[in-house]
Amino acid sequence: MREFDLVVIGGGSAGLKAARTAARLGRSVLLAEERELGGECFWAGCVPTKAMVRAAQVWHLVRRCSEFGITVDIRETSFARAMEYKEKVIRTVGGDGPEDGGLSKLGAVYLNTRASFENSHEIRVGNEVVFGRQIILAAGTIPYIPPVDGLEQVGYITNREAANLTSLPRRIVIVGGGPIGLEFAQIFRRFGSEITLIDKNTHLLRQEDIEIAELARGFLEAEGVRILTEANTERVETIEGGKRVFVRQGGELISFDCDEILVAAGRRIAPEYLNLDAAGIAYEDKRVVTDRFLCTSVPHIWAAGDVCGGYLFTHVASYEGKLAALNAFTDQPEPFDHRVVPRCTFIDPEVGSIGITEQKARELGLGVHIQSFSFADLDRAIIHGEPHGMVKLVVDDLDGQILGAHLIGPDASSVLAELAVCMKNHLPISAIADTMHAYPSFPEAVEAAALSAPNYRGQVDGATS
Repeated sequence: MREFDLVVIGGGSAGLKAARTAARLGRSVLLAEERELGGECFWAGCVPTKAMVRAAQVWHLVRRCSEFGITVDIRETSFARAMEYKEKVIRTVGGDGPEDGGLSKLGAVYLNTRASFENSHEIRVGNEVVFGRQIILAAGTIPYIPPVDGLEQVGYITNREAANLTSLPRRIVIVGGGPIGLEFAQIFRRFGSEITLIDKNTHLLRQEDIEIAELARGFLEAEGVRILTEANTERVETIEGGKRVFVRQGGELISFDCDEILVAAGRRIAPEYLNLDAAGIAYEDKRVVTDRFLCTSVPHIWAAGDVCGGYLFTHVASYEGKLAALNAFTDQPEPFDHRVVPRCTFIDPEVGSIGITEQKARELGLGVHIQSFSFADLDRAIIHGEPHGMVKLVVDDLDGQILGAHLIGPDASSVLAELAVCMKNHLPISAIADTMHAYPSFPEAVEAAALSAPNYRGQVDGATS
């Protein structure tokens, strides 16, 4: 039986970062991944969907070009060619690197096969069983499929199939109002599909600030996306030429006909594939239970990435992978700092946030005040033809620390970085207000929000520059 200092299960962002980190520390490492290296993000998430977002954005801009003094005749729009662009992006981002992600150059072993626990130290990888002194579980998640009567029989797609369509469904019902559901809703609507989005929660993007989420809803509805919240998908059935979805909203049962059902109702772990019980690892439906150091209920087994639940973002997975690998081989482990985690939803305009929402601050009884600024009043947004959205800052009454930042607007995911630096380094909001920002630029919206406190000493007639 081969023995390794570290066995990593899963080759996505978390697993790759963990394996590379441990190998650079001089540890013997084996990484097992059943599917493609790179994980869900690279093949069915971040990279392909953002390429699709961009293609759909260009289609949308062309239709708006008369606003900028351009008259064009659109002779053809090809969804298939847009998806070819997506494939080109994946190849370009992936590059021509080694098939093992460079692991062999670092002395690590990569096996393209399924891995599951035999016991807490022994892992079955293909037809072999190996021994791991330390183990990092980075197996990711699979789509959560709600128990809707008839869904399995009628058929559905998830993000993975949606990112690989070659023909455009005319009518799509999307189940789920989180980031995945919203991004695909706008993508396919801009490509020309009729979209109905159903969410069981009181508002879309339930992890985000309610005011920001409501603005996102309004922008999507303005583009023709039909949205139902506080609605439950009860059953589906096959009809001639398509599918019928029955939704209960309040006391009313409504039906929608469609050509495809896209399920985007969240993610869950797959304990049935990993045999977690054999290792004694504690888990819940959607996550493996870990402490703040990313250690599971078994002292030498760690978890990183989506399998931990919580923040399902590539940048979080990469961070956790490195942290888990470092913690596995030290007597002084470092905790994961959940305070400063950027969250982004890549609709247009983008949603970007970090820290707690106003609603959460009130729930916790914190003394906070809100400083905000509308993109409708931002010169760069007006020049750009995108005066949509706002910046909203949750600021501690006592010391001016930024406890949360919430944006919806052009390039929100990039504008967010300034706020992340301030929060990470415990800088007060005055650090932004006192910093010169380029004119005209989108980050000026953050400066303007920082300047918006009624008693700010540098404020002059509401000017931002």
